[in-house]
Amino acid sequence: MGKHDGKNSRKFSVFEVHQAYIDILRGLHLTCFAAGMGPALYFDFRTFQTLRDPVTTVDVQGLERIHIWICAAFVGLWITGVALIYIRTAFDPAALTPKLWLKLGLMTVMIWNARLIGTYVIPAVEKNMGQPMTALPKRQLVIATQIAVFSMFCWTSGLMLGSSVVLKTASWDVLWPLTLGWFLLASLVGHSVMAVRRTRGGLANSARSTSDA
Repeated sequence: MGKHDGKNSRKFSVFEVHQAYIDILRGLHLTCFAAGMGPALYFDFRTFQTLRDPVTTVDVQGLERIHIWICAAFVGLWITGVALIYIRTAFDPAALTPKLWLKLGLMTVMIWNARLIGTYVIPAVEKNMGQPMTALPKRQLVIATQIAVFSMFCWTSGLMLGSSVVLKTASWDVLWPLTLGWFLLASLVGHSVMAVRRTRGGLANSARSTSDA
């Protein structure tokens, strides 16, 4: 009887340790997510506030530092995320839920988007040094705006997928319309806001030039 109880006790303790490691892994995953989303939201909000202010060296250096920080957060997200998926599914495609496939897709888009920020947005901002963001050529501004939209779309979608109990077991019939609708709404709002800010900036510059003359 005593041996049987000891064996059950050992099994229970091993299970508890295993769950503790999983909880730590989940905590690290959420920490990496917060470490990436926080600076991304901060930078986008700050950029929105200063769209009509001249771009300075400090602004470019700040963008480069935040970009490196977010890329490091991506690495942590992938490592912890893949580890959690392995624990849950053992990489069996049949065991992957639509939610997990969508999260993997979002993370892939975020990596591609981060590359675009490093190869397109930062160089464009550097070339525009001394001028406001709204003074970028229209094509460059539209592309930069869409890259920012992609970033916010992915971060907010990841937040909703991770926090929603309903979406945890949702089918593609639910996830696809929600994802597409949210992306279109984010794109519409982002480009509309940028168009309004650019127009107001142009009017303000025209008024200033007229008054100086």
